[in-house]
Amino acid sequence: MALLKDQPISCLAEWMAYDSKLSILSEQESTSIEAKSRLAQNEIETQVTSFLLRHSGLSENAARQSIDKVVVTEALSRWHSMLTLSLFYIDLASLQNSTLHRDQSRFFESKAEAAKDQLFETGLGIVNQPIPKAPLPFVVSAPGAGTPRILRGRIRFQDLDGALGTPSSEFVLDMSAGESIELSVDTLPTRVTGWLLYLGDSAEPLFKSTSAPIQAGVSFQVIPDLPPILAEQMSKASQLPDRFIRYSTELWR
Repeated sequence: MALLKDQPISCLAEWMAYDSKLSILSEQESTSIEAKSRLAQNEIETQVTSFLLRHSGLSENAARQSIDKVVVTEALSRWHSMLTLSLFYIDLASLQNSTLHRDQSRFFESKAEAAKDQLFETGLGIVNQPIPKAPLPFVVSAPGAGTPRILRGRIRFQDLDGALGTPSSEFVLDMSAGESIELSVDTLPTRVTGWLLYLGDSAEPLFKSTSAPIQAGVSFQVIPDLPPILAEQMSKASQLPDRFIRYSTELWR
């Protein structure tokens, strides 16, 4: 599972699962569903911080810092999706003075409230040692005589316990003229031992292309036979919650 601070909580594919006409509307209208998603995320982070201050049993400073340890569970993702759709339709209703869009907004608003209540009743997922989403690596390309290829890739952090963080955003390695490419990451977060590289000819699937975590400042050369045959496929799963905080109580896994 991703961390709340890693990336957008939910995405277009999830929003369309609740409203299949969304992609058509977002292309036709001036309002931006992505902008509403960012507003929804900001609102959720504010409400989650308020919840932690009231129910975590921690000091104010520790409770505020706990926002960096919150995991995106299914319930949290659903809340974000419903709130994003509600904000999108209320904007359309305002722009078009549309009763239909206003009704849609109220429908998703009620769903968002229900999802929020369910999240706080079942518990807000917390990890003890959060591993942040990996950044894009530093790429150095030089002329070469290798096999012409274009690869897609992502990296992810691994900590002292072998736990994995959320993969980075996708990047493209263009070696169409036989270039030699080296990747590196300058600094690593606390408790992170290194980064792993996953490569593929397309965005999915990607395959593990490093045998062990690469340390900070160490360059990794992308050689022609990567990814290895029968390499491990990248899983999107990352950290699971170590405990759950709900209304005035705490549940441990």
